[in-house]
Amino acid sequence: MYINSENLLPKLEGQAFGIDIEFSNNRICLIQISDGKDIYLFDPIALNLEQYMREFFKNEAIKIFYSGAQDLKWLKNEYQIVVNNYCDLKVLAQKEPDLSLIALWKKYCGVQFEREDKKRLQKSDWFARPLTEEQLFYAALDCKYLVVLREILLQQYTEEEQKSIHFSTDLKEPKLLRYLKKQLADNQDVLLPQKIYRHIKFHDPFQTDDQKVIGLIEQLTKKHHQDYQEQKRQRFLQFQEKFTTHKPVYSNCRIYSLSGQQLCCCDQKKISWYVKNGLGEYLDEKSIKLNFDPVCEFDEKEMKFYNEERSNRCVICGASTNILKYQIIPYMYKHYLPNHYKSHRAHDVVILCARCHEKASSQQDKKRAEIAKLYEVPLQHYGEEKLVVDKLSHILKKYESLTKAGKPFDMMLYEEIRNQFKDLIQLPAEFDKQELTKINDKLKKELKNSHGEAVVKKLDTDEKIEEFIMIFRKHFLSSMDPQFLPKEWAIDHRFKRNFGEKSVYYQKEEQNDQNKQDIQKMDQQLIKE
Repeated sequence: MYINSENLLPKLEGQAFGIDIEFSNNRICLIQISDGKDIYLFDPIALNLEQYMREFFKNEAIKIFYSGAQDLKWLKNEYQIVVNNYCDLKVLAQKEPDLSLIALWKKYCGVQFEREDKKRLQKSDWFARPLTEEQLFYAALDCKYLVVLREILLQQYTEEEQKSIHFSTDLKEPKLLRYLKKQLADNQDVLLPQKIYRHIKFHDPFQTDDQKVIGLIEQLTKKHHQDYQEQKRQRFLQFQEKFTTHKPVYSNCRIYSLSGQQLCCCDQKKISWYVKNGLGEYLDEKSIKLNFDPVCEFDEKEMKFYNEERSNRCVICGASTNILKYQIIPYMYKHYLPNHYKSHRAHDVVILCARCHEKASSQQDKKRAEIAKLYEVPLQHYGEEKLVVDKLSHILKKYESLTKAGKPFDMMLYEEIRNQFKDLIQLPAEFDKQELTKINDKLKKELKNSHGEAVVKKLDTDEKIEEFIMIFRKHFLSSMDPQFLPKEWAIDHRFKRNFGEKSVYYQKEEQNDQNKQDIQKMDQQLIKE
């Protein structure tokens, strides 16, 4: 019976009712209620049902839903309704091999309904009027058999089981915890995800109200929050112990040119390298004089920056303990920049304390997400190599689990993968777990930087590269507000530089030039042929 006027509102009386709700356009669009015989389809768009439904849901009858957590939420948010004597049929069906409502209809009610049709109708427009015949049929079916199915499923339990039923499950299920955390963070009414019901002991079998549920969730969520905070603290302490130092990062050694001009402050390792390679001699233990003048030209502002002594403290808060280096331009991009850009490490690598490093990294992650949108390159930017990693990971896990269980592993599975990707990667002829694990780990490592490589490929001019570098420099200033940067640090710090013959970057540039010449010669030879 379709209820769209007040004179059609029935007096609902009985011990148990099957209930379902359809939701569209951010509101309840249809409420279906069955007493096991008659079916009522209430139209909340045509009628104000708030008071009527509030009276119904607080009575002592058992309210039977199937996986009704979302229905409870809708009733709570739209009508401020608290459901008394709630029963979830999906929990009651936990002894069934297939818990789905479609399977229960088929097994106990002789009703055949396609899953695809159910999904399609669930997502259809329930706000539109009039509703189609197909929608009305499905809506009635959703609540029609809930009462009788409850009676059937209760017979699977002994009287002793029905007195106190407790279904255990893993509370650490990530999906569940994410759901709870999001609801609490959004200050929403916390309602029951399906698996939490299994932690409740029902004195009256399968009946409870959502106040009990909310109390239980708050208790479980509080414990999870405390556990999460402790785990987070332990991770931070491990990071701090492993990566930070109490020793000075900057030794502030000095390099002078042949003509006596101070060129820069640097570390002990750098001045030792110059002396070892016969390029300079010590003036004292912390300074050297080169036996040549550099080929590159420095402007006055740049000279001031490189000659300024660095303080061994966090450039953000000034802390001098538990410090470590931080890259303002993320390595995943810098790694693929031309040499004359990525060689400016001194400017874009600063000192942070562990706490500020944690905050800056979090802010940098947000900026990388913006970069992904700006350059239309997803952070999860993978090619065919990702398929290889997925397949190898799957087959290695399968091999390990079968071996532990003492069962044979089908080598044909590996042969299929080997043939599938033979044009992309050379895998061992025979299955070798150790060798394949090494290959897989190497591929995973390479995949981490594929986003950065794809972004840098789009920076095809010096102007674009310089603009990109400045994006991260500006972001560091605006997001972290550093108070102790070197005085001459600047967003528009010089981008290019030249390299001496001994420089590793000079050698790389020289090799790149040689490669380009070789390619040009080959092209010319092919044209002649």
